[in-house]
Amino acid sequence: MFFSKTAIFLVLLLGLAACELSPQQTSTPIDQPIVTANDIEDLLSSAQRSDSPVREQKQLQASQLLMNEQQFELARQVIESIDTSYLSNSPLAQYYYLQSQLYLFSGDYQSALNLLENQRLTTIMDNLPLQQQLSLAELKAQVMARLGSHIASAQQRIYIAPLLPADRQQENQQGIWRSLMMLDSEELSQYLPTAISQDYRAWLQLALIAKQNQQDLDKQLLQLEQWQRKWPDHPANHQLPGELALIKQLASERPKHVALLLPLTGKLAPYGKAIRDGFLSSYFEARTQGAEVPKLTLFDTASHSDFLGLYNRAVAGGAELIIGPLDKGRLRQLINQPSLPVTTLALNRTDNEALLPSQLFQFGLSPQDEARQIAEIARLDQQKTAIVISPSGNWGDNVNQAFIDRWQQLDGEVIAVNSYSGQQDYSPVIKEALLLNDSEQRAKRMKSLISEQLEFFPRRREDVDIIFLLARPQQARSIMPLLAFHYAGDIPVYGTSRAYTGVANPQKDRDIEGIRFTDMPWVLNKPGKLRSLIDQELHSNQFQSRMVALGIDSFQLYPRLPQLQALPESRVFGQTGTLSLNSQRQIERSTLLAEIKHGKARLIPVADATELNRKDSENDAFQKTPTFHFN
Repeated sequence: MFFSKTAIFLVLLLGLAACELSPQQTSTPIDQPIVTANDIEDLLSSAQRSDSPVREQKQLQASQLLMNEQQFELARQVIESIDTSYLSNSPLAQYYYLQSQLYLFSGDYQSALNLLENQRLTTIMDNLPLQQQLSLAELKAQVMARLGSHIASAQQRIYIAPLLPADRQQENQQGIWRSLMMLDSEELSQYLPTAISQDYRAWLQLALIAKQNQQDLDKQLLQLEQWQRKWPDHPANHQLPGELALIKQLASERPKHVALLLPLTGKLAPYGKAIRDGFLSSYFEARTQGAEVPKLTLFDTASHSDFLGLYNRAVAGGAELIIGPLDKGRLRQLINQPSLPVTTLALNRTDNEALLPSQLFQFGLSPQDEARQIAEIARLDQQKTAIVISPSGNWGDNVNQAFIDRWQQLDGEVIAVNSYSGQQDYSPVIKEALLLNDSEQRAKRMKSLISEQLEFFPRRREDVDIIFLLARPQQARSIMPLLAFHYAGDIPVYGTSRAYTGVANPQKDRDIEGIRFTDMPWVLNKPGKLRSLIDQELHSNQFQSRMVALGIDSFQLYPRLPQLQALPESRVFGQTGTLSLNSQRQIERSTLLAEIKHGKARLIPVADATELNRKDSENDAFQKTPTFHFN
């Protein structure tokens, strides 16, 4: 069915009549007129009575006002009714800008990029006013970051940086840095030889300084000072990215004596020893390379019944920072203390909401972090509805609740939550989640009503975008084929690191073909010498190998805790993931994303999720939609 422009206009007026755009205000800032439904209605009515190209220009103005008032659906209808053949260069650019903004808001990032790279737009770009060129370029950089094209996003921002007004320089620099920090050292090094501008080359070198030598503050500080002398006029030299600005202070104030309180005997000994070995490997590697390392004391928590007594003994012995304990029971003893005498990095996490001692930090391999990250990744992939399948019990409930909470915060909808207790439950649970039982019941009722034999194929529910599957490797290898068998092989499946052993096994992992999962750089990146040695030592025990990575990152973190506390947006780039600090002084991890392809784990670029963590970021972006004046 086709509607005339007059019909569309009437629909819009009815929509506006139902919308209260702006509340009545007692006073209005200078040059900030109140926008009401009547204002936009008058503008659209005037457009309807005008000839082209005035009609199209007024429609553009109405679209912009609607977007500023967050009436996105009405704005889309107005924009789609515009005949672009009547638009000259500047109004045409505004049309592309607004349409791309709407695609960005809806999560259709590829369509937004396609529009911004439209040949008609690129042809006229050089003839546009500078303000329009910059706004289009900034929007393109934002879209590229959402698509995971981080180097292209950084290049775009670096290119326009000298042309931006002073009040937009800092935000642009932060965007450059966020994009570069999404790349690993190997990728940054690959781009360096082909850098075509000095500013771009300097940015890449600075990013490499931040990514490399994370375990050696002295070497990192030396490289930073050399960079500053080499690039005295670079914009980042006038205002170093936060974590780099603190390196000199961190190097001078780092603890001189560290105590490790770990279980080295008893049932937790394999994990305590793995953490110890990871810490010591980094410790001795740093010392071999000439870095300053602290005095180190080790205590076996399992051989002391009085943990607090052991803790105080370590402090009395001169320890300025404690790393440990590992088990939650001893961690709760610290949490219950009114205060702690020294900074303490516990190697586990609790969900205790009580007032925590100010000196206590918590760091562990929390699967809840991965579940929340999966929710962010899937929402950035434009997914909306989810089914959750997880093992029954407290562990499964806690992890899937972390996914659900974050998914719903991002306006996602959970349409089914189903739990399994054993292998015999897999098929019934899947059928229940996909509503296949309902389909079979309908078929039975049909057969009872007619005498003829029916050819029946069960139909699964059609309202699901993704499945969040919480499962260990053997469970995942059984469940994934069953999903395909039950007509759900085309639904994207996301999981955590628990679905992957951490060791390439193409023959067995073909059974989890297509699953997308998060895991730490230690597991997914190309293994270095240390990882190879650890794997040989631990054989197939990959959980212990991951605990080695926890030990490595503990060494990397110990002097940088003040950085994370002073600069909430700063990051430490470790083997367990990209590390940040939340308001409860818990270290959170952002891990890598991979997909099983032909039985092997393949890395997938992830979008910059920064905007998801900013309150009302999307609405703020649209309220800042620039107004262009055109003739």
